[in-house]
Amino acid sequence: MSVELRVMRYVVAVAEEGSFESAARRLHMAQPPLSRQIRDLERQLGVPLFERRPTRLTDAGAAFVASARRLLDDADSVVRVTRAAGQGQTGTVRIGLVASATSQVLPRLLAAVRAAHPQITVRTREAWPAELDAGLRAGRFDLVLSRGMPGHQDLDRQTVRREPLVAVVDAGHPLAGRTAIGSDAVRLADLADGRLSLPPEELTPGYRSAILAACARAGVAVEVVDCEQLGWRRIGLADVDGFALVPRSLAELPTVDGVVLQLTDELPAPDLELVWRRDATSPAGLAVARVVRRLAHDRHR
Repeated sequence: MSVELRVMRYVVAVAEEGSFESAARRLHMAQPPLSRQIRDLERQLGVPLFERRPTRLTDAGAAFVASARRLLDDADSVVRVTRAAGQGQTGTVRIGLVASATSQVLPRLLAAVRAAHPQITVRTREAWPAELDAGLRAGRFDLVLSRGMPGHQDLDRQTVRREPLVAVVDAGHPLAGRTAIGSDAVRLADLADGRLSLPPEELTPGYRSAILAACARAGVAVEVVDCEQLGWRRIGLADVDGFALVPRSLAELPTVDGVVLQLTDELPAPDLELVWRRDATSPAGLAVARVVRRLAHDRHR
């Protein structure tokens, strides 16, 4: 036989209050139906749970109450956990990100999520923009921090960081000595005799096209070659006279090779954005997105 949780609560209330009348007041119900339902339960069980006048538990009743309390606690826990998950208070959020988000943005994001939602677990994975786009659409990521993500209609996005591009050159580049004399700013045109190293189009379609558009707006024609090494932390310059254009936060990573040169041209990097699927993001993922919105708002106030 099965016993309803509601009736278990009735029995526990009578045991704790010491009388049917007090338990009925606590349960906001009349005493006769309370007494009737407990008598029905006793008939089903085949044993009395209470002695009457005075009201006290029998041995069977004490065993029932002990078990009922455990079951009721478990049932309450199920409700709490379910509600918390539905409200985005708990869960695991998978974030894919580009390398330039790892040094400054990600640590602040993780600290803010821990403070606001300590029961949310964040898992991160670094990848190229094309892989992040595919992973988001396939459900492998809940959120992505990327640059140049395609403008699919089912995606929401929040700008997280805006910053300029900087140049990275080989230590043997003719302009690398600018840092030694305290003047590390150069014009983009000063670099145009060398070849611009960019990751292959299939890895960074939006990013690559944005860099070329920025060069065109500056009025500088550049020859582009694919990076010899794939990996943002190894810039992979094609030759000693070559150069790369990267977001400033990427150049600040301690593992980036080469010499970093500031540019006098106003060349904005593609915005770093938090992107998520409007139709398939978990409540926990949306909670993290709200945290990012607050961080972006505080940063630009």
